[in-house]
This record gives sequence, C-alpha cells and structure tokens, in this order.
Amino acid sequence: MAQRPFFTILTPVYKGVDFVPGCVESVRAQGFADYEHLLIDDGSPDESGEVCDRLAETDGRIRVIHQKNSGVTGARNAGIAAAKGRYLLFLDQDDRLGPCALAAIAAALNDAGDDLVSWRHHDVWEEMCADAAEAVPTCYAQPQFGQLYRTGTVHYVWTKAFPVDFLLEKGLRFDETIRDGTDDLPFVVAFWRAWFAAHPAAGIRYIPQPLYYYEMHNDASVSNRPQPYLPSHLAMFSDLSEDFLCRYHVPPAEMGFLWYQCLHTLAYGVLSTPPEKRPALKTVLLKDERFAAILRHMGEERVYSPYYLPFRRGQLGLVAFIARSFEGDRRWFWRAYHLGRLLLGRRWHEVF
Repeated sequence: MAQRPFFTILTPVYKGVDFVPGCVESVRAQGFADYEHLLIDDGSPDESGEVCDRLAETDGRIRVIHQKNSGVTGARNAGIAAAKGRYLLFLDQDDRLGPCALAAIAAALNDAGDDLVSWRHHDVWEEMCADAAEAVPTCYAQPQFGQLYRTGTVHYVWTKAFPVDFLLEKGLRFDETIRDGTDDLPFVVAFWRAWFAAHPAAGIRYIPQPLYYYEMHNDASVSNRPQPYLPSHLAMFSDLSEDFLCRYHVPPAEMGFLWYQCLHTLAYGVLSTPPEKRPALKTVLLKDERFAAILRHMGEERVYSPYYLPFRRGQLGLVAFIARSFEGDRRWFWRAYHLGRLLLGRRWHEVF
C-alpha cells in the first residue's frame, strides 16, 4: 500500500484556464514532494477540466475530480471527502504557494503537538518567504487569540492546516448554501470549536513570514463582487466574538479589531444592498440581539468605528454613504471618521 502523503492540497477549479497552470506550478516548485494535489473541476464550462487532466498526466501527485457545478463550497467538500493526506491545505486556483511554504508548514506541524498551525499571506509575490529556516512560528494560547486576530489570517481557510482524519471523524464540512465567498469563517469557527473541545490546552502556532500569495486583481473572484447583506455575515462575526469571549477567554480589551471589522463588513453589505431594500434590512438588524451585543461590547470597551454611531441610530443611508466613500477616494470617510471621534470623545480607542 502506498505511503500516505503528508499534505493534500485542495484546489477548486472553475473557469480557471488562465490560473490553474501557475497555481499547480507553484506547488511543484516547492522542493517538498510529499503531497497530493487535488484539482476539483466544478463543472467548469470552459476548458479548465481538460487543462487539469493534462496537468495530471505530467505528475502522478495530481488527481482530478470532475463534478457538476456546486460552487466552491461543494468543491471543497468533495475534496475533503477524497483527501488521502495527513493534513489538508486549501489553495485557490488564482493564488500560489510561496517558495518554501510546504517545507515551513511541515516543520511547524512536526513540532506542534496538539497546537494548530497557521501562517501569513501577502498580495506581493516578492514578499514571499523563500527560506523555510526563516519561518519561525509564534505561539498563541487561546486567551491570546485577540492578538492573533490582528494578523489578518483568522478568517481564511487557506492560511491554516487541517488534520484530515479529524475533519472526517467530526463530519466538518462547508455550508453549501453560502455562495458569496464568506464561507471560510463559519468553517473555521466550527473547526476550532471541535478541535479545542478535544484539545483544551492547545493553541495556535502562527508563522509570521508570508507563505501564501493571494491574488488581489482577479475581477472574476467572488470576493471582488458586491456582497449584499445576508444574515450569515452577522452570524459569523457574532459566533466568533462569543467564542473568543466565552470559550477562549480572550480579554474584552483585545477584541476591538474583530468588532471593528464586523461593522466594516456589515457596512459594505448595506452599501451593496439596493436602497429600496434597506428599510427592511434596518428592521432586521435593529431587532437582532447579536447585532445589539456587538454594539454593546463596542460601547463598553470604547472601540471606535465611524460606523458605530450611524448603526446605533439606525441610519443605514449614512452607513452606505460612508462605505461608498471608503471604496472610493475616502475623503468623506475621513470626514465622518473625525466627526464621530469628536462626538464620542477622546476615550474611544482607535484599533486599526
């Protein structure tokens, strides 16, 4: 029986003709051979499936699964079910692994014990870490997860290694009803809950050197499209917030950046929601205790956001106006920012 590969690298493929060869080559160039690379052709209408098959013909470590289109969540779930490696890594088709990524991640995992392993990403290829020996992890205990959150990596599955047997044992899968690119965090929240319940003393070893290249300029990416507000947007932040406070005992004083990003994400959702639907959205938000809890936490800890007062007063038109400026030249964003600081006073803390 063939030896089990150390890694399964999972790449969903959809309209990826221009991206998949570079993605695959970044893995093949690693200098670390103990992996399999799963390419999930998610019913792509272009020649992506054929490109994947040709790549597999040149390298026995590449496996291709062809399926009917079910979205990135469905493709990821198919990959979890088919994974043969010890650890699962997610790699999107338009992204790449940095030169020493697999060696650095493997070294961290071999020393981690029950700790999980995570790493930094970057959108500038020249910033990628090229020497695995330089990728030295920083250890975060559970009460330090608020500090970890500030690294900007918590939301993403492609900055983490997942033990395959544990995923299969616990039946952990992506929510296939989420189709707007915000499926990562609910999966991470569920995985962390299960893992830290089974390993109460475990923490996270975070590699601060960039190992994952994130492509920012793919206009076809779901994450680059308008994302009207959905209840799942609030739920993912609310769940993470309550877990940090109640499960992992993160000090409230270290939660500010998470709450700030929650309001920023909700504000973009308001902006992306058609104006005629905002009155109904206002009613939904103002009656949602999870939303009230986020605002209450921010008020108690004096966490400042230019969206705080407009949200507190239910002024979604103003929220959308500020968010639109943030997406543009930011002139009015900064005017609103300074006005809010003036109204709330100096005791409110800036967290970004």
